[in-house]
Amino acid sequence: MKFVDFIRIKQTWCGVLNPETGEVEPVLPIVDSGVVGKWGRDMETGEINETPEWGTHSALHIRGSFDSMVRIRCDGFTVSLEGNVGRLDRPDNLFNYDFETTIIKCNELLARFRLPPFCAGERVRNENQSAYDRKIGLSPMMWTGAKVCELHMTENYATGSPENAQAYMAWISTQSMSNIKRTRSSPESCVWGSEGGRKKFTAYIKYLEMIARGHCHGRSKSQIKLDPVYQFAKEHGIVRHELKAKRQLLRDSGLYYLGDITMSALVQLFDDHVSPLVNRVREDVTCLEIDALPRKLRLTAACYLRGEDVSRHMSQATLYRHAKELRGYGIDLFEPLAKFDKVNHVIKVLEVSPVSAPDWYWQHQHDAFVADERVQLERAHRKLAQAANEEGGYVAAVANSDIAPDRLDDMQAALDRYQIPDRSRFKPSTPIERRGGYLSPDDTWPLPAGV
Repeated sequence: MKFVDFIRIKQTWCGVLNPETGEVEPVLPIVDSGVVGKWGRDMETGEINETPEWGTHSALHIRGSFDSMVRIRCDGFTVSLEGNVGRLDRPDNLFNYDFETTIIKCNELLARFRLPPFCAGERVRNENQSAYDRKIGLSPMMWTGAKVCELHMTENYATGSPENAQAYMAWISTQSMSNIKRTRSSPESCVWGSEGGRKKFTAYIKYLEMIARGHCHGRSKSQIKLDPVYQFAKEHGIVRHELKAKRQLLRDSGLYYLGDITMSALVQLFDDHVSPLVNRVREDVTCLEIDALPRKLRLTAACYLRGEDVSRHMSQATLYRHAKELRGYGIDLFEPLAKFDKVNHVIKVLEVSPVSAPDWYWQHQHDAFVADERVQLERAHRKLAQAANEEGGYVAAVANSDIAPDRLDDMQAALDRYQIPDRSRFKPSTPIERRGGYLSPDDTWPLPAGV
């Protein structure tokens, strides 16, 4: 089950010409959190110029429960939205929505600010097609509607157990992708590509990511570990594959305009870039031992697993030939092992399969949101009660987050009637009282009168 985990989309609308000024005025409402600009300094006087050199509208952050957030911006002409729309007001994103549902969620957010929905527009001919577009064979047709600048496609794979998930990550982190650099900062995750490139592919163990620093989303680790979603991800050893398709990749794949994008086309894009990495092991291989390899490959594989540079022991032609054959056994000679990987001469091939959301998952998401909203509401009530108490100057009675007015009146009346007692009445007058009521060895029984 593949789904969308992030989207960046925008659409530009026409304005209205003002016949008096001759300028095109916006017809959409301004939606932002302010304006960011630059005011230059006059080098002769040293004063700041009144006219800014440039300015741009800062995006408005829509914050939901569980630290979820989506950014929206409109300058009167262009409407842009970015974020994980499907996770808004949800405790986790173990599963998410398909592309069509994601666009519906985006348009629901735009409707809050009286903004028009994202649409495909009309299909017209691009009269200014670039030489690069013609070279790669892009269609000369284009759409006048929304454009998708970035899209994250995700799929969860079940390995069967937390131990299998660790073993799977240990293997996949030794594999290479064509013309993309691999980075592995921890045993739980591995990254191919960078944020500034055409694409970025990430594989990581989901249940460990849910309790990692910065991913708890307002909950404590103990709360997350009691969540059935976390327990499901850990029990099944869920490993997530995430493809971040940037604007250039979407454009070259014919998936830049909203009118051209379908969920089936996105699934095909994901498979074209991920399957060659994930499914490169031969189906007849279940357990790999060095002695079971063809004789000509044994020494090469053994040197690689020891961390040696095998390119120094053979010619370039032999290296490429051995690398091609060993990929079928799950060994990639062109990707060095990470320093924290232990040398293992027995490689177990795991059976991994895509996993779908369990029947209880979406109801659990709804229940978790309702429970969190109730907690936030009670918190707000307590703050209001505290503010009212501080303003009134006395302690109010609060029950179930509601202030009881009748009890407040009774308490205020009691406070008005209260008088500080005269402490001189409690001044000790006898030796025994001065000793706190205790007898001393000098005291006799019965005590004298007045003692």
